[in-house]
Amino acid sequence: MQATNHNVNGVNLKLLNAAIRFNALMLGFTAGTLAAVVIYSATQVSIAKWGDNSGNYLGLLAIFFPGYSVTSGGAWVGAFWAFIYAGTFSALSYRLYGRVLGTRIADILLSTVPTENPVLKPSVLRLHGISLGAAIGTMAALCLFFSTSWLVVRGTAHESIHAALFSNYLPGYSVSITGALLGAVEVFAVVFIACQLLASVYNKIVEMRHKKT
Repeated sequence: MQATNHNVNGVNLKLLNAAIRFNALMLGFTAGTLAAVVIYSATQVSIAKWGDNSGNYLGLLAIFFPGYSVTSGGAWVGAFWAFIYAGTFSALSYRLYGRVLGTRIADILLSTVPTENPVLKPSVLRLHGISLGAAIGTMAALCLFFSTSWLVVRGTAHESIHAALFSNYLPGYSVSITGALLGAVEVFAVVFIACQLLASVYNKIVEMRHKKT
């Protein structure tokens, strides 16, 4: 979605792009911070509860969090990587959603008061299922593909029995490049359909509440 000075159906696209960029940063920061707190807290609780045996499960995170260990120092390393991963995923998903949505933003705004520019006035933003599914589905597919590929590149694919469990939910998936591609396609399809359902339910509720105002 190109930033321009033109208005499309009453929506200032330059202002909209700026809002999307800001919201993407805020969502990324919030999600990253929350993920970091969860990983740090989970590590500390695991140490306090199980002591020397605390790394049996959380220790598997070291596969994706370089330098992580179930120790006080490792908790900070895990928090760092959790912030990076969750923050990046959330921010990119939001930005991609905004780009796929494009100028259709004008069609899914339900303004609560008359206005020439609904971006500047109180309004309700409905979800566009196709754009939301494409954005989150793409990010989820890329995450699965690259995480699986990382295991293959590291040479630990044959040892990744926990990753192989995905085959129970994604038929044909395996810890290999081919399996990663197939799994990515399936994940995209599942997330895309789920987003359609989410958008349908959410929009119906929004429209019902909007009619009451």
